[in-house]
Amino acid sequence: MEIMNKRITFTLLTMTLVALAGCGGGSGSGDAAEQSFGFLTLGISDAPIHDAKKVCVSFTDIELKPVEGPSTLITLAAAEKIDLLKFQGANAMPILTSERLPAGQYAWMRLGVDAVRGSNGGVGDTGNPDVCDGDASYIVMNDDSVYNLYVPSGENTGLKLVNGYTVPVNDQVSLTAEFDLGKSITAPPGQAPDVKLRPTIKLVDNNEVGTLTGQVANALAEAEACQPSVYVFNDGVMPNGIDDEIVDPDDPVATALVEAQDQDDGTVQWHYTVGFLLAGEYEAAFTCDGDSFEPEDGKPATIVTGELATVDFEAPAT
Repeated sequence: MEIMNKRITFTLLTMTLVALAGCGGGSGSGDAAEQSFGFLTLGISDAPIHDAKKVCVSFTDIELKPVEGPSTLITLAAAEKIDLLKFQGANAMPILTSERLPAGQYAWMRLGVDAVRGSNGGVGDTGNPDVCDGDASYIVMNDDSVYNLYVPSGENTGLKLVNGYTVPVNDQVSLTAEFDLGKSITAPPGQAPDVKLRPTIKLVDNNEVGTLTGQVANALAEAEACQPSVYVFNDGVMPNGIDDEIVDPDDPVATALVEAQDQDDGTVQWHYTVGFLLAGEYEAAFTCDGDSFEPEDGKPATIVTGELATVDFEAPAT
């Protein structure tokens, strides 16, 4: 009888330990599942152009593809129409905010856009400079002419960004998709009234970038027929014009308009800002026409994560 009681006691103790282990295992499994998710915030920014007063792009969905496993498609409740010209320099328009996603490495991102050749982009635009109220995607030029904006193969693939990125476990990554309209907008012969938006976009992690800014001498910016801009090139690249036909590795990595700023004393100063540059070494150069540069071989610029670098452009000595 005593032996039987000991066996019963041992059996009950064993069952209790197994049950406790099961509960502990369930709790650990839940923690692991919770830790397998992270959050992503995505903003849209732009390096602008001189010839347009409004560039409206209609975003419809966002697809994110992990290195392993199926992609996640996020369909926007309503098309997000963004005037790219309103988000320049270090400014960005959030299109996703703290979106919960499986954590891990991702291979690419696709931005779905309503930007088809032969579409009715711009129909219904009221001329309000602060609102994109026309249909689909379109561009409004400085002379108020409106053109449909299309992306080659946009109906099928949208704008695909193949830069890799990581969604951290139980943490957030903030990314910016930066358009460079100076390199993207073209009007191929025979395609009027359509204007092509070439997908020249870079995807950057906001924790890995810095900003370049500076002042341009009035004598440079106010030269006759000048459309003042600053181009930024990879280190060691001689400043050169943008190739409209192909993507050239020697093309500028970013461009910025040089804009007049009224001062309290009644004078005018000219300034530029280039945001979302990855940390590293660059060459910056001023240009009036996109073909000739001052100085010819550029000026060195060192970008440090989270910091503001300054490169000014003085008028050449006479």
